[in-house]
Amino acid sequence: MKLYTKEGDAGTSALFGSKKRMPKSRQVFEILGLADEVNATLGCALVTLKKSREREVLASIQDDIFLIGAYIAGFKISPKDKADWGLKVRNLENVIDEYSAKLPPLKAFIIPGGSEAASQIHLVRAKVRSLERSLVDYSGRQSFKFLLPYVNRLSDLLFVLARYVNMKLGIEDKIWRLK
Repeated sequence: MKLYTKEGDAGTSALFGSKKRMPKSRQVFEILGLADEVNATLGCALVTLKKSREREVLASIQDDIFLIGAYIAGFKISPKDKADWGLKVRNLENVIDEYSAKLPPLKAFIIPGGSEAASQIHLVRAKVRSLERSLVDYSGRQSFKFLLPYVNRLSDLLFVLARYVNMKLGIEDKIWRLK
């Protein structure tokens, strides 16, 4: 089977299990594209990290982002699936708390950067915020509100991980100052 089908050449696509073609400009495809961007930038961040707990955390997040995309694309969602996302949120909170406890308190805005790994993680964080904004609007019309707490916590976790990676490498946060 060839990879290309040519079915999207006219700017249309279909969701999982559907034969109905829709313009690729629809919001659902924007969200799917943003989830793909999050996963791709997570992949970039992963290649900058050596074997570590941080690497394991980011790799597990990739699986979650693929699952979010699958739901948006039309995979069936059971009540148990929705409940599982509550557990995923609590797990993210535990990891945030674990890493936050190792960091100096933050008293100002920081400028994303420092090491290559932290910069990549900050880039993922920014992509997650884009995904969140689109998902908020879309979930108002669809049944995806249960995903919003996870995506919101995810950006918090990525912020903390970026700071932690820099600290582990001996790189101080660059404080933003109004000039």
